[in-house]
Amino acid sequence: MSKNKQKKLKRQAAFEAKKAAKKAEEKAAKRAHQERKLSEVQKMIANMSESERQAWEEQMAQKRQARKQTSQEKRARLQQGQREGQRILIDLDFADKMTHEEVKSLCKQLLYSYSANVRAQKPAQLILTSAEGAIMEQLRKQASGLDNWVVTLHAESYMTAFHDSISDLVYLTADSPNELTELDPSKAYIIGGIVDRNRHKNVCCNKAMSQGISTARLPIDGYLQLNSSFSTVMTVNQVFSILVNYLDHKDWRLALNTAIPQRKRMDDNENEVSENECAHHSDEHIHKKRRTENSSDLPVS
Repeated sequence: MSKNKQKKLKRQAAFEAKKAAKKAEEKAAKRAHQERKLSEVQKMIANMSESERQAWEEQMAQKRQARKQTSQEKRARLQQGQREGQRILIDLDFADKMTHEEVKSLCKQLLYSYSANVRAQKPAQLILTSAEGAIMEQLRKQASGLDNWVVTLHAESYMTAFHDSISDLVYLTADSPNELTELDPSKAYIIGGIVDRNRHKNVCCNKAMSQGISTARLPIDGYLQLNSSFSTVMTVNQVFSILVNYLDHKDWRLALNTAIPQRKRMDDNENEVSENECAHHSDEHIHKKRRTENSSDLPVS
């Protein structure tokens, strides 16, 4: 093994150790916070009169009932969307083109995509195709509630799952000459489920063309410009969020501005825009704060 390789492995090991230590520290802090809150509540209850305790318990019961009702309403919307909503497929047929870390990043993006669908007022019919092998194994590790998801899983490819309606399929890729103007309810839009640090050029577009599938690109250029100092490719969950936001509001500008971080938008003094690749996805890490905000919606039971 070369010295450079040894140094690289050493750096990677140090990074993983630091990451694990930080995770353990955060977990311990969270546990301590929960224990402190529980102690405070127990102390508060102990100092209450009987009537105050009864009133407090009734209030807590009402809050629990409200949360339960909200959860049931979300699930009912998801179930209706799964029956009647716009079909959005995520193509998971790229496991052989990703490293283990990239597969983990993709699974995180799938979690965020599902969370976006949970929050949507008009949820899409979310369909995962080629849902088998390493990606699904990793997804089950990262999404313990996967069995409770309101989602359609096809172990086979979309070409097999939709063999009798191939003409309905539209693969989203920035290399397409066809710009979306609206979402056609009769179509099923495909997002390429790949995180590859942009190694595989045109992989989604070439795949769709070889299969005789229609392609389209999001109407980004007509509504905003992306900052050239950042990677202009988008994550799977960003693309999915754009689509469900459009379904909610029928407004591309609002959908794009909601899903694309401000830091990625071009400043007034910049004039260069890079083209995205392969359905606007990437291995960009998701900010921890966003992960915390989204985690409350996963899974809905």
